[in-house]
Amino acid sequence: MKNQLPRGLVVVAIFQFIGPLMLPPATLKSISPVLWGIIVALFALLGVNLLRRRAWSRIATIFLQGFNIIIRLLVAISHAIQGGQAGNPVDAWLVGTALASMVLSAIILYYVDLPDIQVIMQ
Repeated sequence: MKNQLPRGLVVVAIFQFIGPLMLPPATLKSISPVLWGIIVALFALLGVNLLRRRAWSRIATIFLQGFNIIIRLLVAISHAIQGGQAGNPVDAWLVGTALASMVLSAIILYYVDLPDIQVIMQ
């Protein structure tokens, strides 16, 4: 039983792409299929190596999710107002997806940084 992975780590390995790829619909439509293929391959590589308990994959997950929070915060602050002019409406899609993405990334960061998970991944 000691070799069994925690369910939370399996869930993180499978679904960690959701936070960074949570974007407004217009942005999702504009991404080329080739770029989608590269993104899928990178997240699959990261997820498989998390399941294999590779230490570098935990560090890469921490970096990716932390970087996602920082980038989303900066983009949301600078682009929340449509057109960048005072008095224009707030871009609700951008703000909503940024907040949801940051929350999901924070949850993943919290879980991956738990002491039990750190011990498993060494």
